[in-house]
Amino acid sequence: MLYFLYGEDSFRSKEKLHELKKVFLKKNPPSGLFVFDFSDKDTSEQAFLEALKSGGLFSEKKLIIAEGLLKNIPTERQKTVLEKLKTDKSLSQEKDLVLVFHEEGQPKKNLSFYKYLSTNAKKQEFSLLSPRDLENWASGYVAKSSPQTAVPAESLSMLVSYVGNDLYLLKNELDKLICFKAKGGEISKNDIEALVKSHSESTVFQAIEALLGKDAKRALFLLHEQLQKGEDPFYLLSMYSYQLRTLLKISAAFESGNTNPQFIAKETGIHPYVVQKAFPQIKNISFQKLRDIYGKLGEIDMASKTGKNNVTLLLDKLISSL
Repeated sequence: MLYFLYGEDSFRSKEKLHELKKVFLKKNPPSGLFVFDFSDKDTSEQAFLEALKSGGLFSEKKLIIAEGLLKNIPTERQKTVLEKLKTDKSLSQEKDLVLVFHEEGQPKKNLSFYKYLSTNAKKQEFSLLSPRDLENWASGYVAKSSPQTAVPAESLSMLVSYVGNDLYLLKNELDKLICFKAKGGEISKNDIEALVKSHSESTVFQAIEALLGKDAKRALFLLHEQLQKGEDPFYLLSMYSYQLRTLLKISAAFESGNTNPQFIAKETGIHPYVVQKAFPQIKNISFQKLRDIYGKLGEIDMASKTGKNNVTLLLDKLISSL
């Protein structure tokens, strides 16, 4: 059996991978499980090919997982593995072998390996969930994890708008809220405001709002307020960039003539709550200006990582210059 799991939603693809492992180990000994992580430079395709060899008539069943082969192995070196798959048809048909190729993100569709797997494997793509699907996922997770806990639709909408399309973070925040409601009950919007980490993201949004409104004094105050609370400056920089990317998507749709927030939310995949909140900003600043600011944040990221300057100092300079 040959599987191909891939897509931008690494949380769900890894969940599927974990499910395959669990089913296999329920019926077979751990010695039959082989995992090759090709993001590790010490992992070789030769060792992978060696594991594919049959152990004979009475050999144990195998589950062999190749993590990130398409992403991390040069095309020329992929050919060796691909040729083995093409020439040895038993690999995809053998009942005692489950072979899984798992890729985080979207592999290049022009790769010969991708084309082969797309045609010959049992493939499953895990795309990012829409805001409505995220809410449904969250609702299902709470129902399964804590049946005595309820989450009203307005609370789900608010939580998803705070967390965004990150199931790892969404799961963590839901676990925190469920723990807070240990005796059951309803998760309210006030609970989310008080407990979800994105409360700091709300402050980041306010800082961006002040920045775009040319209120440098308030933007600087909000930045340093977060720093004094112990927020990591690199985290804040990443959140500033994230907010600008979101605004750029909304602005691009708006400038193309789409002025309906609901339509923009559907077109961009951004939560309607976020689009509605961003509308006053994108109406008063051009797409080009937003792109310029986003570019400067990218320069700060590069300069700080190369050790040329302190990230906080660079953010201070940027805010003061606008």
